Amino acid sequence: MELHFHEHEHDHSHAHKHHHTFNPTTGKRFILAIAVNLIYVAAEYYLGYRWDSVGLIADASHNLGDVGSLVISLTAFLLTKKHADSTFTYGFRKATVLAAFINSMILLGAVALIVYECIMKFMHGSAASGGAIMATAGIGIIVNGLTTTLLSAEKEDDLNLKGAYLHMLADTLVSVGVVVSGGLIMLTHQTWLDPVVGLAIACVILFSSWSLFKESLVLTLDGVPRGIDLCHLQEEMLEVENVQDVHHLHVWALSTTENSLTAHIKLHELSGFEKTREALKALLRHHDIAHCTLEFESAGYTCREQCS
Repeated sequence: MELHFHEHEHDHSHAHKHHHTFNPTTGKRFILAIAVNLIYVAAEYYLGYRWDSVGLIADASHNLGDVGSLVISLTAFLLTKKHADSTFTYGFRKATVLAAFINSMILLGAVALIVYECIMKFMHGSAASGGAIMATAGIGIIVNGLTTTLLSAEKEDDLNLKGAYLHMLADTLVSVGVVVSGGLIMLTHQTWLDPVVGLAIACVILFSSWSLFKESLVLTLDGVPRGIDLCHLQEEMLEVENVQDVHHLHVWALSTTENSLTAHIKLHELSGFEKTREALKALLRHHDIAHCTLEFESAGYTCREQCS
């Protein structure tokens, strides 16, 4: 009978590229940004329906999606403070993935609604007021600009913060576009420009949310996170000294910023597994994988587990 040996290594360090730089001051900035944007979104929806402006409604829908993204970033920070328990052994970090997926679905739903409203405006006409559109969107420039400033302080230190910052910066530019459309309506009295702007904003939302939808769907289904090439990673692991074979390799996301890995590692010499383990852990940290479970096998052991 051939002897074999299995060694499980759980690495729970957090030395990965996405640093959690949130602090109480950053948290307060997020709360202020969320509150200000929610008030503006509610006002923009109300005025959009009152003044029959699909451009304002489209911009409000876009801004509502941004509020969702701010909430997701804030939630991710808060959830990292919750400890794991006997039911949620990884804690509640996976909720950030689910929240991102829900947010992407809301955004795509908003696109469908905006397109429908624009079609109705083209068919039945629009009574949009250019001055009203300019005034409301002008306030949007101030609100989005303030939010962009609030998020700019530590944007280079955290990927989530940088993403939120760039999103709000883009919204500021969208509001500028709505102001321009309002001015054109005032000058030309061509109200068909309003649904045209609405369609343009819908395209902006679709472009920015489609990648979020695809990536969050993959992570929700425990697919390999974006930026990790599984075949290339396996090849690099095989190049580590003393590694004979790597199989049953799985990589998935614990949250929107943390990845996990499990793998079976067959070694040439089982006695040197400690050194090999440290080399593999260093390699995985380089690939932004800080949580790993490695099962070591002797050179003559035949793995009969059926998992792919």
